[in-house]
Amino acid sequence: MSSQPVISVQNLNHYFGEKNLRKQVLFDINLTINKGEIVILTGPSGSGKTTLLTLMGGLRSAQEGSLKILEQEIRGASKQQLTKIRQNIGYIFQAHNLMSFLTAKQNVQMSLELHDKFLEQDIGAKATAILEQ
Repeated sequence: MSSQPVISVQNLNHYFGEKNLRKQVLFDINLTINKGEIVILTGPSGSGKTTLLTLMGGLRSAQEGSLKILEQEIRGASKQQLTKIRQNIGYIFQAHNLMSFLTAKQNVQMSLELHDKFLEQDIGAKATAILEQ
């Protein structure tokens, strides 16, 4: 039994700007990431690493090609759909802005408290489990 990839990217293209100012920044990207895999993206400044990560993180909708996160297509997704998808994604920004006066566990707990699917009494144990992964 094979499990579905966590992230599946096929023929992904992405552009910034419009009309004469339109610039392609991602060119036919194909990528599959399975559960438990660690992937390192490297490349020079301006090569599209951050753009690809923001797309895979559900922070914007894919324009051309296919991008599936947890089997859900991101291409053409509405803001509401992207918000729902992001509820299942952990994303640490380059400038992550963790609350320095909180412990790592407290920072994780705070994000879990934003979800209505976790019971208050279970949040501490869930935060510990996440940090132990």
